[in-house]
Amino acid sequence: MTSNLINTLLVLSVLLVITINLSYFCTKETAHYSVVKDSRFSIENLTRSITITTASHTTPSSLIPPFIPFRSTFVTSPKYSLAACRIQKNLSTILLNLFCYLNTPRKFSRKASSLTIEFKNYLSQETCNATHATHIATNTTFSTKLAIIRDPVERFLSGFVDKCIHEAEHKDSRCYGCHKNMICVLKEQYIRFQLIAEAKLSSFSYEDRHFAPMSWFCDFDHETIKNYKFLYFGETEEQQGGTINELMDVLDDHGVDNSTISHILEELSANRTKHSTSGSAIRMKVGQEMRKNAEAMRLLYLIYENDYKVFNLKSPFAQT
Repeated sequence: MTSNLINTLLVLSVLLVITINLSYFCTKETAHYSVVKDSRFSIENLTRSITITTASHTTPSSLIPPFIPFRSTFVTSPKYSLAACRIQKNLSTILLNLFCYLNTPRKFSRKASSLTIEFKNYLSQETCNATHATHIATNTTFSTKLAIIRDPVERFLSGFVDKCIHEAEHKDSRCYGCHKNMICVLKEQYIRFQLIAEAKLSSFSYEDRHFAPMSWFCDFDHETIKNYKFLYFGETEEQQGGTINELMDVLDDHGVDNSTISHILEELSANRTKHSTSGSAIRMKVGQEMRKNAEAMRLLYLIYENDYKVFNLKSPFAQT
C-alpha cells in the first residue's frame, strides 16, 4: 500500500470522526456551547490543521498540553509587596478574603463575619484593591508571588463533588447536564480542553474554569513559572495545617503584624469554606469508585498528566 493511499485513508478516517463529533456538539443544549455556530467549527477549518499534520507524518500527543493561556485572576496587597494567583479549587475563596482583609481590615470586619465565607455581596472588588489584577507573573512590584497547588486528580475530585453533585442538585444544567456521571463530565471536558488548546473555543464555561489544568492559570509558561513561590495543599488535616502555617510564615516575612496573623490563623484553622469537600463521606465514596474505573482514570490521565510533570508531583497513573 503506497504512502499516498495511507495518508488518504487517514484523512478520511479523521473526517468521519470529526463529523460524528460535530453532530454530537450540535445536539447538545445550545446554552452550554455558545460558539457552536462560530465559523471556526466549519469542516474546512477543523480539518485544515489535521490535514497538514497528516501530510507531515506527525502525530500530536493525546495529552492535554500545559501552559495554555486561560482565565487568570490575582489578588494583591501593595502595602506588603505580596501577590497571589487564584486557581479554582485551590483555596481561591480564602485567598480572595485574606487579601481583602489585609487591604481593608476595618471594612472587612464590619461587612464579613469570616475569612472562609464569600463576601462579594458586601464588599466590591475595588474596595479590596484590584483583586482581578493582571500580568502579575512578570510584575516586579511584588517581591513574592504565591500560587497554591494540589494533587490534580484530588482537585478534580473536589470540584466534581462540589459542582457536579452538590450544586447540580439545584441546577440541572450544571456539569453539562451529565447528572453526576463522571465519565460524561470527563469526556465533555477532554473535548473542550482540546478545542481550547487549539484556539478553537474562545468561550469558557463555568466548569472549564474549575476543571482546567493548573498549569493553564497564573500566566504560567516555561519562564514565568519560575517567578512563583508554591505552597502545596494536601488532602489530610495535617498537610492542610502545614500549608496554613507556611502561609502565615509568608505573611510574617512581609511585615504583617502578629495580631493580624493570629486572627487569620485562628479563622483558617477553625473554619472551612462552604465549597470544601475534603474528608466528606461522599468525597471518599466517589473517589473510591473513580479509582476503580479504568475509563475515568484514562481520561484523568489525558487531562492532568502534564500537570503532574510541570509541578513535579507524583503521578498516580501507570505508564501507558
